[in-house]
Amino acid sequence: MNKNQIIGMALTIMGGTLWGLSGTAVQFLETERHINVEWLISIRLIAAGLFTVIYAFMKARGEIFRVFTNTQDTVKLFIFGVFGMAMCQYSYFRSIIEGGVGVATVLQYIAPTMIIVYTFLRYRKSPTKGEVVSVILALVGTMCIVFHEGVHLEGINSGVISWGLLSAVGVAIYSVQPVQILRKYGTGPIVGLAMLISGILAKLYWFDQESNLVWDAWTWAGLFAVIILGTVVSFNAYLEGIRRIGSVQGSILSSIEPISAALLGWWLLGNTFTAFDAVGFIMILSTVFILGYEKSTIKS
Repeated sequence: MNKNQIIGMALTIMGGTLWGLSGTAVQFLETERHINVEWLISIRLIAAGLFTVIYAFMKARGEIFRVFTNTQDTVKLFIFGVFGMAMCQYSYFRSIIEGGVGVATVLQYIAPTMIIVYTFLRYRKSPTKGEVVSVILALVGTMCIVFHEGVHLEGINSGVISWGLLSAVGVAIYSVQPVQILRKYGTGPIVGLAMLISGILAKLYWFDQESNLVWDAWTWAGLFAVIILGTVVSFNAYLEGIRRIGSVQGSILSSIEPISAALLGWWLLGNTFTAFDAVGFIMILSTVFILGYEKSTIKS
């Protein structure tokens, strides 16, 4: 394992941990400070985008806008911003409102399974034994969360499931779709511009939304965790990590996120989970380690 791989792994783990903290902060702001989620997603993306673009500009000056000289890459940037950044974050926030940060975050980790299915459909690449097992475990694990109070229709929370699965689609998109332009133009410019563009579009779409916040020191701390730590630092760390080690391994290492989110949600916010939830968590997260083990075995 070379230095570049070690740095990539560390950055990916950092990004996942900070996402877990950010999700907990989002739930706190929504339940305890009554924040409007549409306002939050717009402000989060614009503020984080500005910070990242300014930092990238200080390092590379006008080179950060080079992506706009290529029409095809510009389209990829918009797709990454709208369907990767904005859709993932907004659906994740809505999922947190419906079911709490632990369940919402675990559902995002169906993304590696979605990447496997996408790779098969797009490139006709036959799945390995580990990938087949992972797909089955992810499906069964999701069903455990769907029927978390027992196998009856009344126990289904359709909101957390639908929003959670949509956020997983977003994770799959931003783990796979931007790799080419990240390598071509660098992490900072692409991440910053994608955030800024999607944030401006979100603000235009939800232009009449107010924050509805109760302002105090805890509110500012929560916003700092969401915007700075959970967006600026985490996205740049994660995407720089997958640029160095690849999207599959990046998805595997970032599995620290649901663990930290579930523990922080339980410790700080009093979230509770049923036995079915716990089984579902274990099944979904086990797919990450199965894929990681299989990949390391193939390489060795």
